[in-house]
Amino acid sequence: MRTSLPLLILLSASPLAAQMPQSDSARLVVTQDGRPVGTEDFAFRTAPGRDGEVVTSFVATTSGSTEPMRVAASVGQRRLTVRVAVGDREAAREYPGGPATLVADERVLSLFALAAGIPPGAVTVYGPPPNGRRPGNIERGSAALPGGGASRHVILRSGEDVVNIWYDGEGRLLRVEIPSRRLSGERVTGQ
Repeated sequence: MRTSLPLLILLSASPLAAQMPQSDSARLVVTQDGRPVGTEDFAFRTAPGRDGEVVTSFVATTSGSTEPMRVAASVGQRRLTVRVAVGDREAAREYPGGPATLVADERVLSLFALAAGIPPGAVTVYGPPPNGRRPGNIERGSAALPGGGASRHVILRSGEDVVNIWYDGEGRLLRVEIPSRRLSGERVTGQ
């Protein structure tokens, strides 16, 4: 069963495209304790907005052991807007943007696809209550992708939480692991 931890992750910065593709779509298979517990279908696209600001639009749908959830996000330099719909309930949150700002909420691992362009260093991580705003750090990792294959490993540390993220050479999300939750999500081959 998936538990709720800080995960909605979004980046607010225009250099985002440096190591992140302009668009991507895929399916992640989510496992906990090595057992499949659900899937996530996601897509995003980065393009100039109405006022010339670069904006990334993200949509994900989850299914599995919890009620299906739909997440829509808009990420710009000045603000991050996140809408979450579960059943007939919907909530929206808006966060201030900045050069290294993340929104994290573990229920949607595919949001880590948007972290590919974050350079190593300090970040501000916003999470759903009770986590609120907290400092974090992005580091280059050296762990090989489980199962092999060429990849770039990134580590997000925030408080006690550690998230391992792997991207391919084009910046596409391959795998996310949250060891403390024994939770992982892996891109379906061919996507």
